[in-house]
This record gives sequence, C-alpha cells and structure tokens, in this order.
Amino acid sequence: MLLHTSKTAANLVTCTDLTKRSAPFAAISHADAGGMSQSDTHQSSAYKIKQGHDTNDSAGVIIIGAGMAGSRFAIELARAQQQSIQEKNAHLSGMLVTDACVPLPITLISKEPQVGYNRIMLSPVLSGETAFEDTYLYDKADYEALGITVLAGLSVDTINTEQQYIKLDNGQVRRYAKLVIATGSIARIIPFPNHTAKGVHVFREVADVTALTNYARQNQTGLVIGGGVLGLEAACAMAAQGARMTVVHTGDYVLNRQLDLSAAQLLQDELKCRGVSIELSADTKAIAMNDKGEVCGLILKDGRTLPADFVVMAVGVMPNTSLAKASGLDVNRGIVVDNCMHTSCPYVYAIGECVELDGELFGMVAPINQQVDTLVSVLKEAVISSSTTSDDAKSLQAHWQPFISIPLSLKLKVSGVAVFSAGQVTFSDMEAERIERLVYRQPALNHYHCLYIKDNKVIGAVLYGDIHDGSFYSQLITDSVDISLIKDDLIFGSAYCDLDAQAMSNTSTDHIRDEACVTELVEEVS
Repeated sequence: MLLHTSKTAANLVTCTDLTKRSAPFAAISHADAGGMSQSDTHQSSAYKIKQGHDTNDSAGVIIIGAGMAGSRFAIELARAQQQSIQEKNAHLSGMLVTDACVPLPITLISKEPQVGYNRIMLSPVLSGETAFEDTYLYDKADYEALGITVLAGLSVDTINTEQQYIKLDNGQVRRYAKLVIATGSIARIIPFPNHTAKGVHVFREVADVTALTNYARQNQTGLVIGGGVLGLEAACAMAAQGARMTVVHTGDYVLNRQLDLSAAQLLQDELKCRGVSIELSADTKAIAMNDKGEVCGLILKDGRTLPADFVVMAVGVMPNTSLAKASGLDVNRGIVVDNCMHTSCPYVYAIGECVELDGELFGMVAPINQQVDTLVSVLKEAVISSSTTSDDAKSLQAHWQPFISIPLSLKLKVSGVAVFSAGQVTFSDMEAERIERLVYRQPALNHYHCLYIKDNKVIGAVLYGDIHDGSFYSQLITDSVDISLIKDDLIFGSAYCDLDAQAMSNTSTDHIRDEACVTELVEEVS
C-alpha cells in the first residue's frame, strides 16, 4: 500500500490508528426507523441511517462529510461528550442541583451511501486483496450506542451561516449550533482534449473501484497518468487483477518528489516485474478518442500514441472547498482555519483534507487525527443547559489542545515492497554542494539506504527494502539531532548508535565534530 507525505494534498493518507470494524454497511442507504429519548443524565438516541426522513430539527452538532475525518470526529466527540456529561452531572448531583446537562445531538451527513470507510484501503480492494466490507472504520452499533444520527446518500446544497442552518439536496432543512465541515478532497482533473471521453476515470471512491475492477477483469489495456503515490497504487492493483498497465509520468523517475534516483530505479524494476510498464519524461498532449466517444489511447507531446481501452487520471487531489466558498467562508487552496480549527465564520469549523492552516494542506492520517483531537477538545463541552454561562465557556478554552503541524515521514508499500522517505531528499545544484550522503547497499536483497547530512544533522532519509529504522531516522530529522558521535555507524541503524551516550557528552562534541572521519560510505552529492 502506497502512502504519502503531509506537505501536499496530492496523495492519499497513511495507515490509521482508527479501529477497523467488520460489520458491512451494505444497507446504509436504506431507512432505519428509530426514535429519540432523553434522561436527566445523558442522551441516547436510536441509530438512524436515512435518506432524509428524520424529522428531529433540534440544533446540534452537524458534521458534513463522513470520511475518515468526519466519521472519527463524530465518534470521538460523542464519546468525549458522554464522559464529560456523566462527570458533570455526577458533580451537580452531589450539590443537589437538578438542572442536568445533556450533550448537543450529533448528526453525520455522508454524500456517499457508504459511511466511514477507510479510503486508503481502496487500493487493496481494487487489487482483490481486501473485501470492501473490511474497510469500515466503525460498525452500525458504534454510532447507535453513542446516539449519532447518520444521514447517508445525501449532500448539502446550502449553508446559511447567519441563521445557522443547512439545506440538503432532498429539500430538508436542519439547524445547527455547531457546524463541522469535513468534505475532504476531490480528484484533480487536467482538462486535456477529450478528457471527458468514455473510459477516462479517477481513483477516489467506491464507484471508481467498481468501474476499474471491471476493466481489469476483462484483461483490458490501461494507462495511468501520473507516477506519484496514487498512480502507482492504481496501476499495481489493476495489474494484479489482470489488466495490462502502463504508468505515464512527466518526471525522470517515479515518485521523484519523495525518492532519490537509486531507490526509484529499484522500485521501477519491481513494478515491471509485476506487469506495470513505465513511460518516463512523457508529457500528455491529448486523450485519443474514437467516433463513439470512447478512449482509444493517449497522445504524447513527442508524437507517439499509446493505445489503451481506459485511462486513469492520477494527478493528485485538491481540497473540496466548493460548499465552503459558496457559503462565504475564507478559502485559499483549502478552507482557512486557525490552530483550533475555527473557520472565518462563528460556530463553523473544518477538519481534514479540506483545510488549510498557515498555508499548509494535509493529506496524511496522523495530522488529520490530530485535528480531530483538537476539535474534540474545543467542542466536547458543548451542552444543552440553562446553567451554562459565557464565563463558563471562556474558562473551557484553557483546556483546548491547539493543533501543531509536525514534519511527517513517508512509508510506501506495494504488495510487499517497502520504501521509506523522510525530510529533504532533493536538492538544487547549489544546495548539493553542502550535502553529504551516507549510502548502504545490499544488492542481493535489493536493500538500499541513503541518509542526507548537513552540518552533522540528518536532513533526509530514503530506505528501500528494509525500512525498520525509518522511525529512528525520522526522529533524528524532526529533533535536528547532532549526529557527530554516531556518524560512522549511523547508516547501519539504531542498533549501532548510542544516542544516550552522545547526549551525556556535552563538552566533547565540537572536538569530535572537527575530527570526524568520513568512511567509504560517505559520498558527496553531485
């Protein structure tokens, strides 16, 4: 499974710490009757997955988007509210106060009929390694037990931020006290000539998996535009299912933003062994189409035409901001938020791939989970109680957990091929003059390690084949550790490096730095 770095929204998210559930949501678009009841101490509503027939119009927390961010937020917020309310009401009971608090009701709205599945597992679903039913993050009982109302197969047409309501595509209007936008990202489409021809696809949702699987099982010929993470995932998955696949990439080698040439060449050789051809330095001019409006190939700028029965455009994703923009929220590349996930509009928040914070977009699970945790800390005390005052609300801010973006590493995995990348691995000619490379190769096992060193600090790492020390190198990069004392052994991994001993040697570092010898493993970047 190929995963990506957090600095671009052009890829998918990495492995998640969310609990995977086995119960399928095959009937998720059907109405499931249920009512709502409340007691003095908590709220427990029946689980609803509906096409918009729920008449409960009490203003609560509405979450638009039931992907990995939205579904996790709904579950975690409900859990946090439940715990907070129980503790608060127990305290009030001890004070003989009868005005108990209940949490705001939570509604999760999903445009797709399938709710809360792990999108990064679509690649193994496409390859036939995993059943789609195994990709759900939570099962029906989880939402039901927490009193979360789920509306599936519905999209939000309008947000009225002044009167605090949303309007669904079936005409239903729902009021909100707090609104969370978790609309994720959409596949980027390059408007090549004939890009709307029959047989041009993206790889983003369950419907895409179904369409591409049909091509693959008919042993048809496909072209993937884009040699990034998503393109390689799609090509490998469809080749495993019987399609004849070629990746068309504008760069000199695949994953040219994440890997160095040596690691990329090893990966390209492996891809070819798995039935995936590679066309490098290849720029698309147009999509070839027959007189029936069907794809028949790809026309390159060098004059060649590559034949194909279908084309997959895997050129990245973009934050899905159309609804937010139409609602008057501040939008740049993504929905602009602060470090507590507030948007520019009161009572409206945003999390996930749709957001932008300090110019940065987010596409990995780790930062998105952090955003979820941050917003849970902000909203978990949102309750229905006449005893709540503005002073109470202000005091709660002290318990908020602001989101802090940290550098993240890249782990790639395609059916057993492991690749790791962290930090900076590409450099300009001027930068390269100041960079050292520590390189280790074991050709018999196709193992390759390369560390990039500047001023006795690791600034980048690429591992192929054996990535066990990836987290070790990533931590060195993140913490900007001086590696003078362990430089000679660093390339062999953490087992050969005693960082504790180095930390205790505060006075000799400069001396050792001056006399550190460069072994045969050290090369200058050319």
